Amino acid sequence: MLKANVQYITEGEEPSIYHSSSAGRNATFTITRNWNIQNVEIRDARDAGTDFGNENLGLPEIGFKLIKHSSAVNNFLDSDEINETYEDEIETIIKSLTGASRVHIFDHTMRASDSDIREQKQIREPAAMVHNDYSPKSGYVCLHENLGDDAERLAKGRFQIINLWRPLVDLVQNYPLVLCDARTIDSADVVPTERRSPSHVGEILLATFNPEHRWYYFSNMTNDEILVFKTFDSGNQDRTPGSIHTSVCIPDISPDVPPRESIETRAFVFYQ
Repeated sequence: MLKANVQYITEGEEPSIYHSSSAGRNATFTITRNWNIQNVEIRDARDAGTDFGNENLGLPEIGFKLIKHSSAVNNFLDSDEINETYEDEIETIIKSLTGASRVHIFDHTMRASDSDIREQKQIREPAAMVHNDYSPKSGYVCLHENLGDDAERLAKGRFQIINLWRPLVDLVQNYPLVLCDARTIDSADVVPTERRSPSHVGEILLATFNPEHRWYYFSNMTNDEILVFKTFDSGNQDRTPGSIHTSVCIPDISPDVPPRESIETRAFVFYQ
């Protein structure tokens, strides 16, 4: 177990607007509402028992799962390798985990905690605020934006958006991804927030502090492990869409620890 600061937003009636970062050395995001920084206990899920190994992502309770997977990709900055190799690997993983009838991959985002690496590779910073990538509304909007004429038919059936987060370093010793047990999240904890970028306006969920939240991470993740978690589920619109999550700076970490690098892949998962 470790204790670290996480960034919630403050409670209030005023609307919150999130401005996403661009790539590069100075990548950073801003938010129009103040932060509420809380020092929380984050349990090592490797020591948390069988709950984390036996979940069916089709009907999850916790909302996330760690799997082992060695990729054949040599260079994650090579779009040909991503399109021709990695996306096939991801589709196979998702279908095996969920029994889905169809998978549509629509986004890959690379991040690094070191500014020089971000500048060299033109990638983004770790997302250091408690959030969920989609709201109950924006999951459907994203579906229509990505699948066009087919979206209306697909929206009538069960679908999810799943994120697969892979480290590109071995080991992750700082800025790990930490996730909240979905069973401990109340719908009142999440705030629909407009997400603005230079090319798109969408909506995410930011979160306010609740002392009932139970936080987890997987210590020393390797580059042959993937954290799989839900960010949208059309089948549970009366509850939180998935596991809120963030990255954290581990207190008193050595400056010699290698920077974190990672790739996250987002995919629609259909059950019809």
